[in-house]
Amino acid sequence: MYAAFNQNKKLVNAIESNFEDQYFCANCNRPVKLIRNDNNSFFRHENACNNEENERSIHKKGKKLIVDALKIIGYKDITLEHYLKTIKQRPDIMIDQRIVIEYQCAKINIDKLMNRVESYHALGITNIWILGGEYLSNKLYRVHMKFISYNLNWGFYLLMLDSEHDQISLFYGIRFFGPFNKVQYKRKIFLIEDILELLEFKPKLSPVEGIEIDHYQLRKIRKLTGKGINRFKADYYNQNNETVENFLKGKRFGVMKPIYQNHQWRISCGECEQYLKQPFLCTKKEDN
Repeated sequence: MYAAFNQNKKLVNAIESNFEDQYFCANCNRPVKLIRNDNNSFFRHENACNNEENERSIHKKGKKLIVDALKIIGYKDITLEHYLKTIKQRPDIMIDQRIVIEYQCAKINIDKLMNRVESYHALGITNIWILGGEYLSNKLYRVHMKFISYNLNWGFYLLMLDSEHDQISLFYGIRFFGPFNKVQYKRKIFLIEDILELLEFKPKLSPVEGIEIDHYQLRKIRKLTGKGINRFKADYYNQNNETVENFLKGKRFGVMKPIYQNHQWRISCGECEQYLKQPFLCTKKEDN
């Protein structure tokens, strides 16, 4: 790798580095060491066994599968790990110098993800993220929510590539449902070689009827405790002269966009909407 964070969390190029400072991988945050010879300077993980983020075979195979699929549908200007000097990033795959595809196999925190996405946007580059490796799953969990994107055909969606089985999964029509924001979605699997079929896929997103809150859910809300929740319940009672449980009896809850951090029952009780950090979405306005 040609760039790493120093101990001051500044991203520096290997050619500008020295042997006195400490350096950390920009992807996994593990220690790396500076390697310098007559022809080149670069960083290497201190333990080769830890170099799983970009070098392991699952990641390499996934990138090759994506590139081969792109060539099948006619893309020609495809480069691997092209260095973008302005933002000091080396995306996995770049198409026509204007589209980036990241095959994200290692866990990445939201702040680093937002920084990467915003850096690409600053250059006018469209960036598409496909999950694999540690993120690969047959189901969606909260850890996946930060990667959600949106388009008219698929609604809120997310892509995963299983490079061991040459399959790409489209999770589409993602939404929150019910008082506790249960994640709902549909999933369709494509062979990576059939990527054109994926791109042309236009499912019918059916509406979902609301459900009435039941005794089990009310009991669950009643048992919720903690400094913040106790204050919320007390404030609601003082303002409305009734408990939140009494207010929620008989209420119906439908679907919401998968962009909210607070549960639907709390929003129904008047709490201001709090948004998840989702760099691919404009979540602070109801415009998705």
